[in-house]
Amino acid sequence: MAVPKSIRNFPTKETLDDINYVYLPIVGVVSHMSFSVHILNREFLPAVFPTWHFGIANALLFNSHLGVGLYLYNRKCFKAAPYTYRLLWSVYGSAMFNFGTILICGTVRQLLITDKLISVLYAVSSSLCYMAVAKQFFDFIDTRYR
Repeated sequence: MAVPKSIRNFPTKETLDDINYVYLPIVGVVSHMSFSVHILNREFLPAVFPTWHFGIANALLFNSHLGVGLYLYNRKCFKAAPYTYRLLWSVYGSAMFNFGTILICGTVRQLLITDKLISVLYAVSSSLCYMAVAKQFFDFIDTRYR
């Protein structure tokens, strides 16, 4: 029995690019929001995953790093750089973005927020704001490159 040509050539470069540069960054955004909620409401993950909450928290952080890193790696302003610099800058940008937002969320948690609902709303809205500002920033930089 012959294998159909559409299956034989799977995955195509376009499919891999969609997975790596569209879907995984979206998963990273959701993971970033979820991890922000976890930072501001420490009872969230243990309530949902009583046994594996540390593993889930680490997986959320890893997915966030992966999503931001792949998003940065594929930006137009990085395309002219050598592979090693693109990788280095993507890892650095991902670490600075994720750990910076974790630091801000942790500080806000200690200083300002005591109500759980407000902390969840703040976590989701601040995460979306950070992502929107970062996208706007890189869109502006990308306009300077062909």
